[in-house]
Amino acid sequence: MSKTDTRELRFSGAFRPLWWLCAVIIVAAALWGWPLIAGTTFQHGFFGLFWYGMVILAAVIWAVPAEQACDGTTLERRWTLVGLITLKREKLPLSDFNVIRLEQEPNVIGRDSVWVVFEGEKDVRFVFAHFRATDDGVMQAQALARNLATVSQLPFAEAVLEAG
Repeated sequence: MSKTDTRELRFSGAFRPLWWLCAVIIVAAALWGWPLIAGTTFQHGFFGLFWYGMVILAAVIWAVPAEQACDGTTLERRWTLVGLITLKREKLPLSDFNVIRLEQEPNVIGRDSVWVVFEGEKDVRFVFAHFRATDDGVMQAQALARNLATVSQLPFAEAVLEAG
């Protein structure tokens, strides 16, 4: 790949099916909790305040997804408002990193997780993407890591991961 190649890889949590499903669940939780604040007793008000505090927290976390990008010279992480307006941007030079790895993390409940990670000297790490450790998820993570290795010119330390 030449230095004039403008190829860039992006990975975003926004606008994916699971992101939209979370929005529907948040709205359903808000509607379900309405009787808690509509009641006249202290208990209703207390539990309603707690319930809507949690709904608002979930909505804020949902509304600020992160997006990672690699353009061949830098790694970038952006936090956006509803995936559209940049709130914060963080850039790191690729020279801080020396390898791309896949890490599998066992989960107690549900499928394991697979992380696509840039690693450097002195414990410098940049997590680029996360997938479920299904056969399809592992293949997607490996394909993304290979593409990142091509764009970044860093080696991909391939490891055989199991779906689990």
